[in-house]
Amino acid sequence: MSKALLYVNSKGYAVSRHSYSGSTSYNFCPRKYYLERVQGWSEKQERAATKFGIALEAGVTFWHQHRQDTAGAVAEFQRLWLEHKDKEYIYSKPEKDWASLSLTGAELIKLYTLLYPAFPFVVNNPQDFQVQTNFEIFPGTKLAGIEFTSYIDLIAQLKGSHESLIIDIKTSGKDVPDLTLLDPQLRSYAWVKWLPEEIQKWVAFLWFRKMGREISKGDKVMFLEPYAGFEPGKSGIVLLKDEFGVWVTSDPKIEDEMNEKFVGQSKAVVAARMEYIKENGKHVAESAITKQRVQFKMAAITKESADDIGRKIKHDVVNIARANETENWFMNSGVRFPDERCPNCSMRGICSNQPELRDQLVARKQLEELDFGTETE
Repeated sequence: MSKALLYVNSKGYAVSRHSYSGSTSYNFCPRKYYLERVQGWSEKQERAATKFGIALEAGVTFWHQHRQDTAGAVAEFQRLWLEHKDKEYIYSKPEKDWASLSLTGAELIKLYTLLYPAFPFVVNNPQDFQVQTNFEIFPGTKLAGIEFTSYIDLIAQLKGSHESLIIDIKTSGKDVPDLTLLDPQLRSYAWVKWLPEEIQKWVAFLWFRKMGREISKGDKVMFLEPYAGFEPGKSGIVLLKDEFGVWVTSDPKIEDEMNEKFVGQSKAVVAARMEYIKENGKHVAESAITKQRVQFKMAAITKESADDIGRKIKHDVVNIARANETENWFMNSGVRFPDERCPNCSMRGICSNQPELRDQLVARKQLEELDFGTETE
């Protein structure tokens, strides 16, 4: 029996590996999947978030693999991020630019090292990062040889337990989502790593939230170093910002009381408010604090849920193999609410037969199969 394949890419190589990102891409639009993975079209302009996430994760990995060397972890992140300094990437509003993300990344790594002792997991084996799993989907059938491949960011251990914890590391401009147990990527990891004796599989997001650089009144901040009586890792609320730094309190009631007592901007109110801030807050250098956030959320995946995503992945593989065999890569188009997928799709110039728009957005650059879906956001 010859080895089955999903498709032959533009380099002429037979591809027999499927992944979570492959299912995501195919379900979004089979035509887009075909144009990217078979034809080799890719966006001309890349997003900074992709490269930033890779560099940040490398810094976190370095910290665990080098005896929790924080300075070394920050340096490793900065070394990798420096490679992208002069690239013309797309930056979101909170990211701003390369220099801003350089500071943000350093702060996020420092913050993670401070919060790590309070997390409910431990990294006992520093080599348990980027754990590759190849899982044959249909052994002994005509689709034998097609594998589901995953790279799990980290497999840790729950404190006080022998149970393992699958962790997906993300960087994002949004807070960690609720309903972690329904995330399809985490469910797919639970599926490939399921053990016969298990009744549940623990999964989690380790979430690095990019908050932008500007610190303002009312912002929640955390201390990266000891300052004005605050210990590293402790939180505070900004009461006021001036040209020399910020006034911070650790008591949220102080901010509420200040807002209730001092309303308006008359000279008397401003003076009274300032006196209140000096009595109840501490003046802090901005270099000692950060408004970035490191969030953690875990959940238990049931066997039913893991098996369900497994059947879905198998269904996707069958459909992709059939699409390749019959050369039917259907266009899953949508231009109106609530299905506005085409207006923001990088392949819209090809699908709408607009060569100038196509050349503006994309170019032929065949990626390796496992280069797909490496975005962290």
